[in-house]
Amino acid sequence: MKFIIADDEHLIRASIRIMIQEVETSWDLVGEASNGEELLELVQEHKPSVAIIDIRMPRMSGLEAMRLGKIISPCTKWIILSGYSDFSYAQEAVKLGASEYLLKPINPVELERALTNTAKDNKEFIRMLNQQFENSLFALCNGLTSLKFEELDSVFVQGWFVGAICLFDTTKTGRALSDLMCVFYDELRLRMNRQLVYGMNFAVVSLPSGDMAAIGSWDPSKGVDCRDHMQHFFGALDDLAQSYRREGTAVTILQTGDCHGFESLNMQLVQLGQWSHLRVISGIGRRVGYEELEAEASVPAKVKVSQLFCSIKHHLHFRAYLNYQTAVGEMEILFQQDQRLTVDQTKQAVQLFMQHALGIRLAGSSSEDEVIRELRSLGELRLLEIKPREPVTADFIEHVVQYIEQHYMDDVGIGQIAHQLNVSANYLSTQFHKKTGTPFVKYLTNIRMLKAKELLLNTNLQVKQIAEKVGYYSTRHFTKLFVENCSSYPSDFRKSQV
Repeated sequence: MKFIIADDEHLIRASIRIMIQEVETSWDLVGEASNGEELLELVQEHKPSVAIIDIRMPRMSGLEAMRLGKIISPCTKWIILSGYSDFSYAQEAVKLGASEYLLKPINPVELERALTNTAKDNKEFIRMLNQQFENSLFALCNGLTSLKFEELDSVFVQGWFVGAICLFDTTKTGRALSDLMCVFYDELRLRMNRQLVYGMNFAVVSLPSGDMAAIGSWDPSKGVDCRDHMQHFFGALDDLAQSYRREGTAVTILQTGDCHGFESLNMQLVQLGQWSHLRVISGIGRRVGYEELEAEASVPAKVKVSQLFCSIKHHLHFRAYLNYQTAVGEMEILFQQDQRLTVDQTKQAVQLFMQHALGIRLAGSSSEDEVIRELRSLGELRLLEIKPREPVTADFIEHVVQYIEQHYMDDVGIGQIAHQLNVSANYLSTQFHKKTGTPFVKYLTNIRMLKAKELLLNTNLQVKQIAEKVGYYSTRHFTKLFVENCSSYPSDFRKSQV
């Protein structure tokens, strides 16, 4: 968004310019004026979103320039600056329609709040705030930063959250599955962008497990209690999930409850990830709430059978014949031992999972013996005749490490690497952590910070330029990660090494 600064003192204009750069918004400074007449010329030329103007200026006062400027550019918002706390100035500014009135010397925090309040109805500004929210949320979810970097009135401390982990059960693999998921998340982001208003945020983030989560938040302290609106949005995900049935894919949405603050949200997301296998019993292809999964998790037999079915799916994908047949044998014993697993509702849920995840279609009246027979038949057909896939080795992980070192400056995600290697993101994430001792996202961040240090010491590039060269297009986000990783601000690190 375009803005103009008007003040007869050069140092004040310079300090405002630097403050707004530090705020790191999408603001674009299109001109500076030292008097009211110059201000009007700039307003006429650029029609800025915001004009920050001093009351007392040569040739024409700020208030008079504002009165004429509103005629020239009706959509421009005005922030008034004054070194005088005279109430009459504030009254006149309000009458003329000023959005904010700030006293000199200007407080950077107050200036940022004034800009936010002034632009909160601007869609571009709202999208920019949402991108900052998504960056911070990703860092928090993956342990790259902590809440100690957030203000006490931050949405991550005082706001409300709802999260949903999206899981795909399908016989598609590799590029076909990757393309399908990309279409799903593109549609999800499109829906999120349509719903954005000031005080609400949406994000799609990759979790440490490799799963993807859709997250929404709202902040009642900003005058918007969007709980019903948020619940309606997540409820509508049912329709999006159902639309993928025609693709032979079941998309299951595991949803948290209302969470006050990030810590509560993260706790429930971690728990949902640990319970994700329970979708086999609760029913795939729909939205399942936290409390429903919690109830399923209290029944050991249901936990065991759902874990076995997910293991069977995993072994099928990796053609691990012996492990597959062992899991089927354990399943047969479990069916014999616990009659609760034979009730119609549970049978239907299991058969639905088998249809979408394994490609086995059974009649609704099929017995447990028929289920076991079909599983064994599939194993003999799909696994015994095919050469086993090689297990993940150090060379396999080395390929991922080399990819990171070559593409750290790009938008790198474990999902895209996993699909290139024809494995699941969850599996690759687990194996990478096991082999390297570091989660994928933290490993990537460590590489980026190492490259950033090299650039700080060996070049004269600005911090913003260095951030972009190592894969971050938000200087604020980069700085936050650098401080967490290196215990120093980038500029201080550069000075300390001289």
